[in-house]
Amino acid sequence: MGLKTKLKNKALGYKATSDSYIAQLRRSGVKVGTDVKFFRPYNTTIDMQNPHLLTIGDHVMITGPVTVLTHDYSWSVLKNKYGYVAGNQKPVKIGNNVFIGWGATILAGTTVGDNTIIGANSVVSGRLESDSVYAGNPAKRIMSIDEYYRKRLSRQLDEAYGVVCEYKKRRGEYPPAEILDEYFFLFTGGNTDDLPEAYLTKLRLMGTYEESMELLRNNKPQFDGYDSFIEYCVNREKDDCYRKTETTNEI
Repeated sequence: MGLKTKLKNKALGYKATSDSYIAQLRRSGVKVGTDVKFFRPYNTTIDMQNPHLLTIGDHVMITGPVTVLTHDYSWSVLKNKYGYVAGNQKPVKIGNNVFIGWGATILAGTTVGDNTIIGANSVVSGRLESDSVYAGNPAKRIMSIDEYYRKRLSRQLDEAYGVVCEYKKRRGEYPPAEILDEYFFLFTGGNTDDLPEAYLTKLRLMGTYEESMELLRNNKPQFDGYDSFIEYCVNREKDDCYRKTETTNEI
């Protein structure tokens, strides 16, 4: 263990890493599934007052700083006024294959269905349907997961081109294939021998390596290899510059 890691562990304790945080949650009584990841455990808040009320499923990705609550202490105002202790504790269940975006808050009594995406800064309560995308304050269902999948597929080429252009602006050269490790389905398919480690890392995510690899083997990419994709980017860049020149001349 390196000095930097030792200092981090000493300073942050059980919140130093995702694994140490999950271990502490389990010791405390929270039910946590497999392949759960806290990207910023040190500024994530999990309500530990009622660990027996919290269940986190498998393949749950939690960014930061996320807050998950199993109680609401607003009853303190009622007690001050009326003297009665009117508790407010409710179970929270987060299903399987869930992504919780940056800054989201999950309130007591929430149930999140399987295959669900929660957008950044959302405030979530009640029951969220499976196979859905939610966002907002309060969080509302904005589309099905199938609709979101089609939306993401339709934007892959433009986004990949954008990555290439920005890399070239910054570095003065076109990027190596490994940089496009989230867009390689655009130009990879059939032969899966000698894939870059960056691609293999992405294929191993979420416990679906075999399914993703089979999909890649049967994939019919838009481009015949990475060089063909870069050639497309070069030609598109020229066209973009030409259009910009035309616009400037018109003005």
